[in-house]
Amino acid sequence: MKNKINIIRIILLLQLLIIAIGCEESVTTSINKDLVVVQGFIYADQPVRDIFLSEVLPLGSLDTLAPSITDAEVFILKENNKYLLTANELKKGFYYYDQNDLTIKSGDELSLEVNYNGQQMFAETIVPPKPQNLILNTDTLLIPNITTGIRDIVDLDKYSTTLTWNNIDNGYYYVVIENIEENPVPIDIQFGKFASRFVSAPSISSEYKVSFRTITHLGKHIMMLYRVNQEYVDLYESRDQDSRNLNEPLTNIKNGLGVFSAFASDSVYFNALME
Repeated sequence: MKNKINIIRIILLLQLLIIAIGCEESVTTSINKDLVVVQGFIYADQPVRDIFLSEVLPLGSLDTLAPSITDAEVFILKENNKYLLTANELKKGFYYYDQNDLTIKSGDELSLEVNYNGQQMFAETIVPPKPQNLILNTDTLLIPNITTGIRDIVDLDKYSTTLTWNNIDNGYYYVVIENIEENPVPIDIQFGKFASRFVSAPSISSEYKVSFRTITHLGKHIMMLYRVNQEYVDLYESRDQDSRNLNEPLTNIKNGLGVFSAFASDSVYFNALME
């Protein structure tokens, strides 16, 4: 849980971009329906387990997710070594490495090779450096007991906490905030039993302020800071396409579609407490 991003969100993003493009005759001619869509994510100091393959949805399909591919040959390449991944029988379309001789560290240059249906796809990425010098100005986030409305709160800084880190090379970062209580208590009954998981947009920054508005439940939270590569940023920013201004989805997969990228993270903790 600690070092995973919302993979389903990215899968949906890629598929929606491809569906949208499929609706425009002017660009469908450049999209091969037999192409494989790759969502490949590698995490520093974590096993390889988030390589997902699917087909491209055919034009006119009523489905929202394309069929997953479960019988491809998938490899990770590192330092002239080739590691064969295994199809995950419990998570259709996902592939993982089931041995312990592959370690992922910051600075590693990695390649992905996919062989499927007579096609061969390639991609490359470099594992970014781990975030450095994370400092949270307070490990307690106060939640105001609002009775007259948020507009009446004068001192908003009192109800926030700020994470800072070093960013001397202007890298891209994003933040994930998740409640880690076994039975989190909702701040408001409308939030229900399950706490929301917050994911920020990637940006070139060295700080992030967490407001009480971000939190849905009380208790202990983990705040994960991810350093990301340009290919992930490009994918994220391409989500703004619409039917009036469509381009082919950004991809770093040679002979395919999608993204292969790497992440490195560190984390801090804070408690959300009612004032």
